[in-house]
Amino acid sequence: MLAVRVALSNPDKADERELHLDDHKRHLRSGSVRVVQSGPILDGAGKGSGGVVVAEVASLDDMRRFSSEDPFVRHEVYLTVNIYEWRPTIGNNA
Repeated sequence: MLAVRVALSNPDKADERELHLDDHKRHLRSGSVRVVQSGPILDGAGKGSGGVVVAEVASLDDMRRFSSEDPFVRHEVYLTVNIYEWRPTIGNNA
């Protein structure tokens, strides 16, 4: 199954974003789940205001576990984190 994590940044933790960025990227590349796509969400000024991860997982619990281990989640760089099952209907995976 494909799962999508949509996370929005915590403005009170903006200074910590850079501090944990390398660990966050390492986590996304760790192979714990197969990340299909990931990247920042940009606001109108082009500044990162969150991130999206699309991953192949066996269950949403796998995605929740993977997300909970992310340094951005552990250090509250993200204010909100939502995880959804995704069923593409148009595109290469449809």
